[in-house]
Amino acid sequence: MRILVTGAGGFLGGAVVRAALARGHAVTALVRGERQVELAPARVVRRDLAQSMELEELVSGHDAVIHCAASMRNDAAEQQRDTVEATRALVAALERSGVGRFVLASSLAVYDHRRCAERLDESAPLERDVPARGPYVAAKLEVERLARDSRLDARILRPGLVHGIGREWFHHLGLALGGRVWIALCGTARLPLVSVESCAQAFVLAAEVRQGDFTVNVVDERVTTRGEYLRALAAAMRPRPLVLSLPWGLLSAASRLASAVGLSAGSLHPARLAARCRPLDYPCELARRTLGWPSRSE
Repeated sequence: MRILVTGAGGFLGGAVVRAALARGHAVTALVRGERQVELAPARVVRRDLAQSMELEELVSGHDAVIHCAASMRNDAAEQQRDTVEATRALVAALERSGVGRFVLASSLAVYDHRRCAERLDESAPLERDVPARGPYVAAKLEVERLARDSRLDARILRPGLVHGIGREWFHHLGLALGGRVWIALCGTARLPLVSVESCAQAFVLAAEVRQGDFTVNVVDERVTTRGEYLRALAAAMRPRPLVLSLPWGLLSAASRLASAVGLSAGSLHPARLAARCRPLDYPCELARRTLGWPSRSE
């Protein structure tokens, strides 16, 4: 296949390029700015999706587009420009060019973690309190809508926490107090981890499969709790930080108390706290059936 990968200079996008090349595809790697990237033998194109007027020419001739380009910051203006408007322009170009297969990188963050059952799967409700969750979630929900409302064969993937060398810490983990004490938020709760290599493989498989118009979560099967993950990170540190844990019951009670007295800002807001550390299971049966996706743990 001839595959265009946007955001190829990023952590996930670069891994997707490498995975697609390893599976024998001809890859065009779209990068923004002058950052040096080593993606040979992919064809590297430098373009800003939000500003380019020549997207139709760029996407024409490809069999599929894997769209990983997006802002990672929780900044409203940046999310609107680099995530929403860039996706809107790309979708329009794809519709005009006749390139049908569109694989979109979304996130588990779009779910309403408070209203779902103990298993967060694709049937879970989407977030309703979008202002509380912030611009990142708002942008992901909007680009999903753009993909679904388009004439494209939209394949939406919602990865969990994509980790690998260079990306080991997530705000979901907890707090680092001066580097000497780490506090896990609900240390017994499972982390929805997916290795960057395994996640990249899922995106390439999503471009390959014949069945289209689907939405799947992407999380490795291996169960790792926040406490286990933090202790493994701490073991490699010198001096080794002390890892403590705050239970979900205490955190939830603190959130309810903060709401009762009108102080539910920041991490104690019920929507943000639930998305960050509510204990849930993250089954991925649909991704395995739809993509034939083996996780790294298999």
